[in-house]
Amino acid sequence: MKKKNWKIILAGLGLAVVPVASMAATTYGQNTAQSDNIAFWTGPYAGGQIGINEVGGAGISTETAFTGGFDLGYNAAVPIQGAYSPIIVGADAFIELNSQTTHIITGFRPVATDFGSDVYGVDALAGLPIGRSRRIMPYVKLGFGTIDGTGDLIGSDTNVRIGVGAEYRLDHDLGLTAQWMHQDADRITNDNFTVGVAYRFGTY
Repeated sequence: MKKKNWKIILAGLGLAVVPVASMAATTYGQNTAQSDNIAFWTGPYAGGQIGINEVGGAGISTETAFTGGFDLGYNAAVPIQGAYSPIIVGADAFIELNSQTTHIITGFRPVATDFGSDVYGVDALAGLPIGRSRRIMPYVKLGFGTIDGTGDLIGSDTNVRIGVGAEYRLDHDLGLTAQWMHQDADRITNDNFTVGVAYRFGTY
C-alpha cells in the first residue's frame, strides 16, 4: 500500500506543475530570450535512459531490476493566445529493456521464477516550459506499449501506458531527464523510474 501511495503522490505532483506554472504568468514577463529558448524544445531528438524497473502482479511478488532504454521523437510548439508559454506537443518511439530478476509466485506451494521484459511502442507528450529562461519542462505522457516477457515469463501483451517527467535543457542540444512510466499488462504491472539524456537536432 505504501508503494502505491507514493506513486500516486509522484504522479499528482507532476500533473500539478502545469496549473502552478500558469498561475505564475504574472510573475514572469515574456522577452526575446524566453522566446528564443522555446527552440530548445522543438524538432527531432534522440534520448537514452537508465534506472529501476519495478514489476509484480497478481500472485507474483514485486521486485526491482535494472532498466535501460532509448527513444526517438519529434516535438513542436503550439502557441496559445495569452498563455504563459507555448505548449510543447510531440511523439516518440521507444524501447525499454528490463533485466531479469527472481520473483516468488505465491500459492499453496510458493515457487521462485526468473523473468524480465522488453517493452516497445509509441508515446505522445505534452509539456509546458517554465522558469525565467524556459529551460525546465514538466510533461505528461500517454501511449501504447507491447510487453514481451523474457526468461520464465513467456507471452506478450499490448496496453496503455502513462507517465510524468521533467527535462532540464543544458543548452540547445543537450538536456537531462527524469521520468516515471507505468503500464498494466495481462499478468504483470510495470513501473520504470529513470534518468537520462536527450539530444536535439537542428534547434538553432
